[in-house]
This record gives sequence, C-alpha cells and structure tokens, in this order.
Amino acid sequence: MRRLAVLVGAVVLLPTICAAQAKTNVYKVTSPIQSLSTQLGELIIDENTKQPNEPYKSGEITPDTKQVAALLTKFGADQTKTTIIHLLRWNDTPHTNVMFQKWYLYDPTPPKTSFEFASKKQIFQQTAIAGRTDLQFVYIHLNFDLKAGEAEWKAKATVAEPNPGLVHPINYSITVTKQQPQFILDIQSLLQILKVVTPLAAAGVTTSLGYFSVTTFHSCSDAICSQQWPTSTITITASLDSQNKAQPAATTKDAKGNATAAGQLASNAYHNEKRAWIGLSAGIPITSYKDITYQQSSGTLVPSTITQQNAYVFLDGYLPPVLPTLTNFRYIPHPFFGLPLKGEVFRHTMFGVGIGLHWVEPFWGLIIDTENKKVIGKASNNSHVTYKGVFGVKMSISALATALKGKSK
Repeated sequence: MRRLAVLVGAVVLLPTICAAQAKTNVYKVTSPIQSLSTQLGELIIDENTKQPNEPYKSGEITPDTKQVAALLTKFGADQTKTTIIHLLRWNDTPHTNVMFQKWYLYDPTPPKTSFEFASKKQIFQQTAIAGRTDLQFVYIHLNFDLKAGEAEWKAKATVAEPNPGLVHPINYSITVTKQQPQFILDIQSLLQILKVVTPLAAAGVTTSLGYFSVTTFHSCSDAICSQQWPTSTITITASLDSQNKAQPAATTKDAKGNATAAGQLASNAYHNEKRAWIGLSAGIPITSYKDITYQQSSGTLVPSTITQQNAYVFLDGYLPPVLPTLTNFRYIPHPFFGLPLKGEVFRHTMFGVGIGLHWVEPFWGLIIDTENKKVIGKASNNSHVTYKGVFGVKMSISALATALKGKSK
C-alpha cells in the first residue's frame, strides 16, 4: 500500500492510456534503383596508400550537417526531411555477404545548442528522432569490385523487361508502430518493476560504383495519413532474396556494435518522439543519514537512532527539453523531485539536481526529513522538519527496464 502512494498519479493516468493498442503501418521499399557514380567522392583510391578512401573503405561519412545535406542533394533526395541512411559494401560479387554496413540519421534542423554528452559522430548514428512524421530513407550499396560498374549489380535488360532491376535482389521494409510517449512507457515500466524522391539521371555504366535508392515515408496511420503519429518506433529491415542466401563468413559489427555474421544484413530501430520537459528515473543515495524514531518500552516511548538509505523514484525536469531516450547523456544540471519506494514516503521527500553521464547520473539531493522531536507524556510525541544532504546515483526508468529485461534473459 505504501508503494501505491508513490505511484498514485501514475495509476490515475494509466487506465485510459493503457486501453489504446499500438497500431502499425508497413512500407515496402519499391522506389527506383539508380546507378551510383561519384556522389560519395571522386577520389576513390588514396594516391599515397593505394587503399580506398572513406566511405569506400569502412563506410564512414563525415557527420557535418551541411556536407550531408549536399550529399542528399546529389542523390536527388530532399535535404529538408529527417533521413535514415543505410550504407553498405558487398563482400563478394554474388552479393551474399557484407563487408561493412553503417546506419546514419540526418536531422535537417538540429538544436542550435546541445547539452548532451555526445560527439557529432555519435549524434549522426543515434536512434532517437525528434517526433517527425515526414521522413526519408536512403540506401546505398557499394560494389565488391569498385571497378566492376553496373555489371556487378544490374540485371540485363530484355525486350520483355527493359528495366529488370537488381541481379541480386534485396528487400527493404519500413515498419512504423504508434507508441505511447516515453514518460508513459516509463510509468508502465516502473509499475512492472515494482510489480504493482526525384530520380537522378543514371550514371554511365563504366563509372558505376554501386547503386542507391531514395524513399519517402510517413509516421502516420494509413496511406493518406488521416492521423499523424509524432510518437512511434521505426524499424527498417533489410533482407536478401531467398535465392541469395548468405554464406558463413567472418564476423563484423552492426550499427550498434554487436557482432554479426559478415553476410547478415542488419536491421535498425528508431524511437521517434518530440523533445520532453520531464522524465522518470530511479536511484539510491550513496551517503546515508541519521533519523530518529521511537519505540514503546514499558509504557513509554524510547527514542532510537536509525540509519536511512532508501531507493527513490525521481521526477526529472529538463530546460531546454531533451530527446526522451537520451536523458542519460545531458551534461547541464537539471532539477528533480524524489520519493522513497518504501517506508513513510511523504516523510522523506527529496529535492535536488542531477547531471547526466553515459549510463548513470550522479546527483546531489536535500532530503526533507520529518522526524520525531521529543516524548510528551507516556504515549505521544511530536515532530519537526530537518534537512539532510545526500549524494547518490540514478538512471532513467527506460534504461533500468532495459537492463532488467536483459538480465532476465
């Protein structure tokens, strides 16, 4: 019952929210496939090392917003749309194995100031989208043999089929699923934890380094977007045609650094939600404090000192607002209000500030402790308010839920 007092607000909010079921919209990527020439850079081989330059070497694209916008223009893509980019290079001529692959996220309107512990490179590869409903997907596939031209990937045209497409087919699907805001998902997780495009003209055959395609899609309910979904998950899945099954090969790493078979095409998921002013987290004070309580002995109340160190749930505030899935990376202090998860929760409330690191968030808090003051007569006492300073660490509820879920597997 005491835990219920901590989450009374959550219980009030959830009945109508939980009743709504997630909805899904699936896009099959069928946009025109175009020949790749020198859009990624004209100098393919380094004149000194005689090795491929980037991105032909390992798939690295410079995370500069202006340069990426210029690159999208070269592809005939819309540089004003939030764009997911999948860049890979094949590891064999039959296109059954992947040498490398990278996922990038281009935001045409990034915040003018950033208060997050993340480099431009990390932001360019993040999986958090700021509540967009009009999006774009670009995939770029580089030949195994950079000198092979279109012969490596383009099927031969016939009278019956003048535009046959890929000789080694690959399929992409984009799944957009409507979601509740992260704050609501965090409340649900806490309850569970507590158990309560315009095509370009095709490049010349002899200069083709691979191929690419540009697709627009929307985070909405149907083809005509009768309902916009500013909060959703977006999953892009790439798969080889059944006749092009991947062969066993050495391991490589996907966009998140996980080891995968070299022939395995990685999928990627994105959390799409507008920047939020509030968030939920949980943590514990590292430093304890002394509290006075009274126990009845021989008909009188006897004072005793006990050490307090409770786990807390925190309501965090952010100014300016942050991407909900990145609240652990913020490096300017932000305020919070906390309640302990056990005991008389409203007798040990906490106010404080935290500062976000990569996995945990150190905080300084001031506990407003309502403790007993003195014995009056044989069976009563009054109380007074004291202030106890503590230090501790906390983490977001979403990160905690993910960690607990991974541990249970």
